[in-house]
Amino acid sequence: MSMTETGGRRRNTLLAGLVLLKKLAPDITQSEMLAFLYVAENPGVRVKELAALMETTEATASRASRALLDAGDPGSRPPGRGWLIMASNEREGVSRHLYLSAAGIELVGRLDALIESARPIGVRPAPAELRVRR
Repeated sequence: MSMTETGGRRRNTLLAGLVLLKKLAPDITQSEMLAFLYVAENPGVRVKELAALMETTEATASRASRALLDAGDPGSRPPGRGWLIMASNEREGVSRHLYLSAAGIELVGRLDALIESARPIGVRPAPAELRVRR
């Protein structure tokens, strides 16, 4: 995956990752992005824990994570991106835990490749003629 914009301008790793997510899912919400990335970092997280990580309500975390399930999965809601699976573990039959699906693992691999080829944002001062004098 190239980190180059049209016209040859390079974008930093963070922007390249966001562009990749938007390219794969043009209608993706910020909550869905956060839910996906937090599940990638915390496999087996429960919705209540996910809400705390996302600093949002359980309802928002639930909606976001259910939109990331496969369209045919129980509890899925549109658009059914297929990047997560929801499962119970053996100790807690009622509690549902979130994990990456095969498609989610592949997407994380693509994001990791961008991170490995990291390019910092690189703060550059404005040209002298644009600086505001005080």
